[in-house]
Amino acid sequence: MNIFLLSQTNGLNEELTEKLQEELQKRGNKMAYVSSVPQGPERKYFHSTLQDFGVDGKYFDLSSDFSDDELKTLSSYKTIFLSGGNTFTFMESAQNRNLYSLLKEVLDNGGLVIGQSAGAIMMTPSIDIAAWGDGNDVNLVDTSGFSFVDFEFHPHFNESKAELDFVSEYSTKKNSKVYACKDGDGILISDRSINLFGDIKLFPLK
Repeated sequence: MNIFLLSQTNGLNEELTEKLQEELQKRGNKMAYVSSVPQGPERKYFHSTLQDFGVDGKYFDLSSDFSDDELKTLSSYKTIFLSGGNTFTFMESAQNRNLYSLLKEVLDNGGLVIGQSAGAIMMTPSIDIAAWGDGNDVNLVDTSGFSFVDFEFHPHFNESKAELDFVSEYSTKKNSKVYACKDGDGILISDRSINLFGDIKLFPLK
């Protein structure tokens, strides 16, 4: 299983950039980009991500603009990218379009899945931690994540007292390991090993 969890795609630290580019190159420097919501005609976030990674790619979202047959072509890609955005909105769409099975197929076949912010949170057992920055405007009831990893992920970590208290209380209350990741840093899960890039904190703090 090969998964990158990122806060953002630009300004990555040097070691993380090198490892990410190495893994992308192994898979042909081409990826399927799945947007959390439909982007406008210019698709600026799609194009900026391709530029950040130095790859070619195809745009997808989970709206009715893409048929089930079109979405099934995701499993033919060796790299899939899940964008940032509102985590609850993204997960509702993912549940409705059965994105989990497509991602699992890619991972089971040695592919790579990269999650940014919301997309990263969705790979964990629960998306509840997204309440720090996202509102559950869609009233999502099932807030389970895909559980591709056995810990939770908190992006855009800036170590303010309020944020430290929130993540600490969250991890204790849920009895869950939480990796808090600053912008520019990230995590690679490869063959069940966890590789940390940058100043990432594990909660509960010891």
